[in-house]
Amino acid sequence: MMAVMVVSLSTIQADNLGGEASLGIFNHSPNGYASYSLPFGHSGTSANIVDTLAFSEAQDIFLKVYIEHPLPVFPNVKLAYTALSHEGQSQVALFSWGDIVNFTGEVDNSLSLDMTDATLYYEIFDNWMNLDLGLTLRYLSGDMAVNHEALSFSTFIPLLYAKTRFYFPLTDLSLQLEANAGRYSGITSYNYELSARYTLAMGIGLEAGYKAIYLDSNDLLDGFDADIDFSGPYAAAVWDF
Repeated sequence: MMAVMVVSLSTIQADNLGGEASLGIFNHSPNGYASYSLPFGHSGTSANIVDTLAFSEAQDIFLKVYIEHPLPVFPNVKLAYTALSHEGQSQVALFSWGDIVNFTGEVDNSLSLDMTDATLYYEIFDNWMNLDLGLTLRYLSGDMAVNHEALSFSTFIPLLYAKTRFYFPLTDLSLQLEANAGRYSGITSYNYELSARYTLAMGIGLEAGYKAIYLDSNDLLDGFDADIDFSGPYAAAVWDF
């Protein structure tokens, strides 16, 4: 029944061929914990990624492209890419991470996280308020290193997707909330963006808001446990074509 309703609504709200592209900068602050233990080895330290690993605020890019079409039944498509990276150098005491056991001294640390999303969604409403609902398949890949002990991971995560936008009458200003959330195979993840947009001319606009990404998993890699999030303001240039 729900599927029939979605298809019916998508038929009514079918768009002309068009879309939207945005390129932005995300100023993100990290938070959370990570640990790495080898099988049958010493338990890794549950390291605070700010206090212990000295990761601090950083800036990285993100890209989003939406393609919408007039064909009923078939979903619209969103593609997105986000890159996150952090580096730090810190003094530790009795610190354990993989082969590093009860170490006291200085460690060099790094983290990179890439997220590539493919989303299929239906436009449920399209008037003074927009509402899109769909499903996202996210390819998550990255690596984390503490001194010589480096590890890499990659996985696919299915997520629910929703976006709503409110237009202020007689203005070029709109507010938007966009989010993904899901739990799959021991991985919990969500992200959201809350933003305001001002449209200038020929579909060109400026957008600014707050963005957050959360990841909790002990299944990204054997022995690696992460409960981390990244949040902060962002700004983007937008083209609605």
